[in-house]
Amino acid sequence: MLKRLFGKNNEKRALEERARGVQWGMRGIDHLNEGDFDNAIVAFDQAINISPNDAVAYYNRGLAYRNKGEHAKAIADYDRAIAIDPNLAAAYNNRGSGYSALGEYANSIADFNRAIAIDPNYADAYNNLGLIYVKIGEIDKAITQFNRAIDINPNHANAYNNRGNAYGNMGETDKAIANFDRALSIDPNFAIVYNNRGFAYGNLNEYAKAIADYERAIAIDPNSADPYHNRGFAYAEMGDYTKAIADYGRAIAIDPTYADAYNDLGFTYVKIGEIDKAIAEFNRAIGINPNHANAYNNRGNAYAEMGDYAKAIADYDRAIVIDPNGAVAYNGRALAHDALGNAAQAERDMQMYRDLGGE
Repeated sequence: MLKRLFGKNNEKRALEERARGVQWGMRGIDHLNEGDFDNAIVAFDQAINISPNDAVAYYNRGLAYRNKGEHAKAIADYDRAIAIDPNLAAAYNNRGSGYSALGEYANSIADFNRAIAIDPNYADAYNNLGLIYVKIGEIDKAITQFNRAIDINPNHANAYNNRGNAYGNMGETDKAIANFDRALSIDPNFAIVYNNRGFAYGNLNEYAKAIADYERAIAIDPNSADPYHNRGFAYAEMGDYTKAIADYGRAIAIDPTYADAYNDLGFTYVKIGEIDKAIAEFNRAIGINPNHANAYNNRGNAYAEMGDYAKAIADYDRAIVIDPNGAVAYNGRALAHDALGNAAQAERDMQMYRDLGGE
């Protein structure tokens, strides 16, 4: 009788421990939903200590690490979840996203395909696989994956947005806009889609429509730098340089590491003849991104405006090293060499400019 009671007590204790583990797991999910990722991790640590074979707890802790940008730790947790439950499709999907964040695209593709093999109706996995194909420049394959995601879930706003971006990369702007329209019909508060549609309208030189979309994006998410930057570019194209400068400044205030915003601000200062200010902005862009070919080219143009052709040529040289197929730097260097009387070098550079599609 005593032995039997002892056994029941052990069983009761084990059930209570499992219940505590579940409670910690639920607490972690609450913290995740609140955006409190540090306390989510603490809660999932407790759940895992109590139930070290709980695949879902590892998976959820991986989500918290991912949201903190700690992708290596997230991947390690997805590894543990998969080791416990090899059929957990979501763990493969999220591990694929983690590998993508680290630039390990072959591993990403393998994981998204594993998720799809487990669950052939996993729309998010097809969508994520499409994003990887965009990153590696295989746009046709990307569109195929976005199509599959949409076939499975016709209300997948993200897939329409991503397919729109893919069509935009192919220069099929009308198709891009149609996809952005569809995404917004599904989710009218999808700020990034307004930004992307605005960019597409800008490519059609429809700047008033572009600005209207950027304003919608800003109204929904005033802390996103991209719509301010892009609206600034639209204002600059319309010749409203005061508004352009203000918008580039807002983008930089939100994201002080936004190299393109500094570069475009510098370009705007060139337009209004404030060359010293322009060079200061190009310097900032290059300081943030030393491989910013466009900023070197633009700084070269600014030095050329000042008559400092030696510095201009040095910048064009650097732009060409970074991007040997960038036609405009050859054009700028040709003009600088011509100004210095280096006719032969100027002609060679001008020929390269023409060979690369310059007119």
